[in-house]
Amino acid sequence: MKRAGTLTDTASLGHLAAVSGGETFFYPNYIAPRDSLQLTQEIKHTVTRETGYQALMKVRCSNGLQVSSYHGNFMQHTFGADLEFGVIDADKAIGVMFSYDGKLDAKLDAHFQCALLYTTASGERRVRCTNTVASVSEQAAESMRYIDQDAVVNMIAKEAATRMTEKPLKDIRNALTEKTIDILAGYRKTFSGSHPPGQLVLPENLKEFSMYILGLTKSRAFKAGHEPSDRRTHAMRQLKSMSPLELSLYLYPRILPIHSIPPESGFPDPNTGQLIIPSTIRASFSRIEEGGAYLVDDGQVCLLWLHNHVSPNLLEDLFGPGKTSLQSLDPMMSSLPVLETHLNAQVRNLIAYWGSVRGSKAITIQLARQGLDGSEYEFARLLVEDRNNEAQSYVDWLVNLHRHIQMELTGQRRREDGGGGGMSTMGMENAMAGITSLWTGKEG
Repeated sequence: MKRAGTLTDTASLGHLAAVSGGETFFYPNYIAPRDSLQLTQEIKHTVTRETGYQALMKVRCSNGLQVSSYHGNFMQHTFGADLEFGVIDADKAIGVMFSYDGKLDAKLDAHFQCALLYTTASGERRVRCTNTVASVSEQAAESMRYIDQDAVVNMIAKEAATRMTEKPLKDIRNALTEKTIDILAGYRKTFSGSHPPGQLVLPENLKEFSMYILGLTKSRAFKAGHEPSDRRTHAMRQLKSMSPLELSLYLYPRILPIHSIPPESGFPDPNTGQLIIPSTIRASFSRIEEGGAYLVDDGQVCLLWLHNHVSPNLLEDLFGPGKTSLQSLDPMMSSLPVLETHLNAQVRNLIAYWGSVRGSKAITIQLARQGLDGSEYEFARLLVEDRNNEAQSYVDWLVNLHRHIQMELTGQRRREDGGGGGMSTMGMENAMAGITSLWTGKEG
């Protein structure tokens, strides 16, 4: 926990958890009436989840490949030795990078095995083996066709987080930009020769890749500008242990407009029995409507942002009779009251569903009333597509990427120029023309 204006020193306090497979729970600006529910739920989850103790992990692969690096929160005395964990559970993820040490035969499959030796809570020693078989192809297009975007982003994030203790943050951000340019330029050069030279072409299975990398550079771990060391260190260790799906939500939060939610959403489908999930909007203030109410969830915090002209009827449906203005709401509330209104049931069902698919982080509501609550700054930070967190907007980011991809294709790119820099008016116009088609598709 952390009181406002005080230093907790999570770098020191969380070190033991970082090298033993554990987890640090950080509560900046802890206020008991608001945050005690979250604290209670996370303690309950931590002590009741299935956990292995005194664990050793070994990863093996077939001929032609070798393990080049591990990324995560664990102890490894020397490279090649087993990974050691004091505790391990389903809320943690370990990244393993492979490299070629020979030529792979396309006629044979590649084999991978992860063996985990651990002790159960009852004292039983067990071994769990996970085996995976992957096809080998001589055609690079096959790899691009089946590439897993979430896994790629997760490995890049873990690798970058590992280097935070070795390199300046500016160098890491530039390296992320360089890697993005290399991937997209390589695809453009190899697989999309039929497209016009001035068009930005993204791989089908990496459509959101550049957005996630932008979100990564804007995250608390890597963002430029001032960021308290407690938050930055905690975010770095979170990145090293997040699963691919958890990280994807963390880098690009879901924003749900409550004021326009369809009447059938938030309830089970009569045919399938599955909960009907409404569509979300893009993480940009340009998509926010006047008088709107929005749920914003990045897997770590769930904000309920309310416009200062929000409908009094909506507030009563959501919070109860007499709650007709933003000032009448309790800023310390952490959950919605149970009411018999349709809207209240919809939102509570959706929040409960989001909580059921989370990892170790409990889901509680934090009010962000426009012009009233400090949490509105957190809401603005989560609008990844806007210019914030000392970084570009998504449009400017794409323009910058497109410019450097074109320079790479024409042989004019310099490595030291890949992290940013200015752009001429003509270059800006050409790049903007190339990415226009990206904004004519459906919203995500």
